[in-house]
Amino acid sequence: MPDNELVAAYKSIPIVTRTLLTATILISLGTAVGAISYHSVALNFPLILYKFHIHRLFTPFFVTGVGFNMLFDLYFLFTYGSQLEQGTFAGRSADFAWFVIFTSLSSSVVANYMGYQYLFQSLLIAVIYLWSQSNSDRIVSFMFGIQFKALYFPWVLMAYNFVMAGASIPWSMVIGAASAHLYYFLDSQYPAMGGPRLIPTPSLLYRILPAQEVAGAGFTAAGGTAATFRTGGTAAAAAGGGHRWGTGQRLG
Repeated sequence: MPDNELVAAYKSIPIVTRTLLTATILISLGTAVGAISYHSVALNFPLILYKFHIHRLFTPFFVTGVGFNMLFDLYFLFTYGSQLEQGTFAGRSADFAWFVIFTSLSSSVVANYMGYQYLFQSLLIAVIYLWSQSNSDRIVSFMFGIQFKALYFPWVLMAYNFVMAGASIPWSMVIGAASAHLYYFLDSQYPAMGGPRLIPTPSLLYRILPAQEVAGAGFTAAGGTAATFRTGGTAAAAAGGGHRWGTGQRLG
């Protein structure tokens, strides 16, 4: 019975978030015990371009340190990934998957030029950044009970890492936040200004992860969305699959 409950709890996690958690656990533990070499999962554009190691565009985002900090990393990824997938992207796991893919690819390009090869923190802060935009007026608590609006949460985390790293800028987190903002701008802000949606979710993802009807959201025949989303406690209309939102490690 306990085993069945554990399996049921695992399956209850939204599919994209569950995939991210599973990949992070397997790859991080695999590299820690030596079953997987760090080199084989590191970001390396020459190998991607000339040896077709396409997996290297994604595996760097699933490598985090094994220890107490890993528990916090997994908790944050589970909490904010699940809330995004079940809230902002309710019934539209394909769109959430596309957000993860888009921000990962964007982060990879920048990280390559900055010399970063492991980018879990980029993925995590990207998820938290988008969550903060969707829940901008929500009050969150940080260490010692400090409370502030969710809109500032990514910046508080980056400031905390800056201090804990001895005044070293957490560039991998900055890259992730910038990639998430790029998605947010192209998917929401630019269309709201009258421009086209430049990054629509590929139809292949809709075939893999079909849209589902959920309370408060409806879908068009083409897989687009005509849903209403909460934005800081108010409803905002979203059309065409877009949304309206509230106001790594380096080697060497």
